[in-house]
Parts: sequence; structure tokens; C-alpha cells
Amino acid sequence: MKKSVWLLTGFLLSAAWPAAAVSDNALQRQIDALREDVQVMQRQIYRNQGGEAGEDITVKVGNMDENLRDLIGRVDMVEHQIRTLEEKINLLNKDIDVRLKMIEGKPIESGGMSKETPAKKFDAPVAKDAPASIVGGSIKKGSDLPEVKTKTAEQIYQEGLDALNGGKNDEAAAKFNTVLTKFPEHKLAANAQYWLGESYYGKKDYAKAAVAFAKGYEKYKDSNKGADNILKLGMSMQMLGKTEEACTAFVNLPKEFPKAPDNLKNKAAQLAAELKCKK
Repeated sequence: MKKSVWLLTGFLLSAAWPAAAVSDNALQRQIDALREDVQVMQRQIYRNQGGEAGEDITVKVGNMDENLRDLIGRVDMVEHQIRTLEEKINLLNKDIDVRLKMIEGKPIESGGMSKETPAKKFDAPVAKDAPASIVGGSIKKGSDLPEVKTKTAEQIYQEGLDALNGGKNDEAAAKFNTVLTKFPEHKLAANAQYWLGESYYGKKDYAKAAVAFAKGYEKYKDSNKGADNILKLGMSMQMLGKTEEACTAFVNLPKEFPKAPDNLKNKAAQLAAELKCKK
């Protein structure tokens, strides 16, 4: 069956276009609470087995599942920001240590900051003997020119999450595509790929969503979004009326990701049962 999933993702990609533990305690509490609520409601679904009450609970579970995914995405962002801050602090500590050694006249290790004085910047050229009315205050020196600011991968990724949470799926997709295009090897690339699929899924463009989730499954299988990608790939195929491909994804999720969260495995099992998938 594992081979079937790879064939499914390969078919989708060839037929389409290129497409934490130290986080906020409040976020973690919300995630834990949502997980408990989802599990309680899933048990209620199995007891009710259909009817209006069962359908209402299913809708609530779906909404809570999406809220849970959003919180997990924000936890991922907080964890990455903390790691980035730690790296900056370590670099600052090294810089301070080098400066203290320079003041004390102590030798600096080869791994420290370079003692070479940076090259002097040249001033902007000014015409000799030109009237002040022409060049006096009109030509700026190089050091006076405004700094050109570019957005980081973290900033663009966060803008994508904000747009997605605000229901702006097209804007969110554009942001996540930017992260994947400009920062393909960044730590947030795997998450950006998953949320790109969610952006398409949110606007009911299930064909593009299937391609995005398939690429996420194939390229970032070992990331924390591996199981999420295969689940949403199956859901996208189901919405496209491709029952066999959807069953392949649902049945293989617990086999490919035995350590996946229970809510994901339970969701896959529930959908497989609804489609009467063969195990």
C-alpha cells in the first residue's frame, strides 16, 4: 500500500504545475483542550452513528480540528522565533567577548570576530566647484541613503497565517508560495507547503489543494506535517470524487505514520469507514 501512495503523489505532481515544547503556555493549554474536545466528540459520533445530532457533532469536530491546526501552526512559529533569538544571543555574547579581549589587549582566538577594520565607504561624488544651489543639499552621501528593507521568511510566513485566519485564501496562498520560492530550504518551508494546501482547500480549489498536499507528503514526509499532508490529500481526492485514491491515503496514514496524533488517525479511520475502504 505504501507504494500506492507514492504512485498517487507522483501522478498528481506530474499532472500539475510547480506549485513546541518551549512555546507559550496559553497556546499549549488551548491545543491540549481542543485535542480532548475533539476526542470526546469523536466518541459521541461513533455512539450516535448518524442523524442530525451526529451531523452537528461532525461539523463541530471539523471546526475544532481546523482551530487545532491553526494553533499548532502558531506554536511552530513561536518555537522557530525562540531558536532564532537564541542564535542572536549567542552571536552577541561572542561579539562582547571579542571586544573585551581587544580592550584588555588579550589575544583573540581564530574562531572569534575578525580584527580587520572594515573598508571605508566612499562618499557620493560631488561636482568640483559646483554652486551650492545645484549640489549643496541635493546629493546624499552613501551613509545617508535610506536602508532597503526586505521581509524575512518568518515575516512572510506569519502574514500568510494571518491572511488564512482572516479568510483571505488567495492572499495566504501568495504568501506561502513566496516563502517556498524565495526560501526553499528554510525551516518553515515544510509548514508553508502544508498551509498552501490549506489555502487552496479553504477556497474549494481541491485540485490545487491535492497537488500541494501531495508535494508536501513527498518532499517533507519527515516533517511534523507529514501525517497532516496525507490526511488532507485524501480529503481533497474525496472532494474530487476519486474514492480509490482517497481510500489509499486514509488507509495508509496509520501505517506510514504510526506515531501520528490520535486525532489524525481517528479522522482517517472515520473517513475510511464512511467510504467503505478496503484495508
